[in-house]
Amino acid sequence: TMRAEGLSMRMMYTCVGAVCAAVAGGVFADEGPDEALRERTGGLLTAESFQPYADEAEVFGSGPYPSVYVRGSAALVFPFDTEVETISFGDDVELNSKIGVGYSVGIGLRLGPGPNPADPGVGYRFEAEYAQRFYDTDSLINDDGDTLADVDGDIEISMFMGNILFDVCNEGYRGYLGFGAGIAMVDAEIEGTSDDDTSFALQIPIGVEIRVVDNVWIDVGTRWVYIPGIDLNTDIEELSVLTADLHVGVVVEF
Repeated sequence: TMRAEGLSMRMMYTCVGAVCAAVAGGVFADEGPDEALRERTGGLLTAESFQPYADEAEVFGSGPYPSVYVRGSAALVFPFDTEVETISFGDDVELNSKIGVGYSVGIGLRLGPGPNPADPGVGYRFEAEYAQRFYDTDSLINDDGDTLADVDGDIEISMFMGNILFDVCNEGYRGYLGFGAGIAMVDAEIEGTSDDDTSFALQIPIGVEIRVVDNVWIDVGTRWVYIPGIDLNTDIEELSVLTADLHVGVVVEF
């Protein structure tokens, strides 16, 4: 009888010890969220302290977070001396032009590092853009910068572009660098004669965006644009375009 009672007491102590160990293990496990989050199911995720983590995981999952945005900007256009072919001076000349104006609008998809557009990290975007630029021609110059002839002309450029941009955000600011390709329609009026042509276009957007609120940003930057091989039936027979824009605009994300 004494031996049976001792065996019963040892079994009771063993069970009580197992229960206490399980309770203690649950308490300490609830203090380690990393271990709990590795197990997406189980009793620990029902603990109140883990509920915010569980809710966020269910809503957002993993990977980049998409957002749609629209943007618009106005720009000063700085044309650089551009190689041309002319009837009077051949092809060993350049076209010198005045500072012009322009604008652009775009819509895109941004894949950011977090659900909030201001979350810090690296994101990237795919963007469709329409832009126009207007500037006046001034003169023909040689390689030494000497003026050969005054040229009275107007250049109008319309562009449809597809861009990919990479950006780095630190909550208040977002810097970006990208590359774009598309088509450009160039209308030129040179010394009273008008003509137009279409060519491919390349551009490099560079800039920084300053956050106003979570989803509204002020965009300040530049776009380098290159359009080669414009054929014209004017005193200028062939024209290439190289410009740098200094723009200010607004970006709104949804």
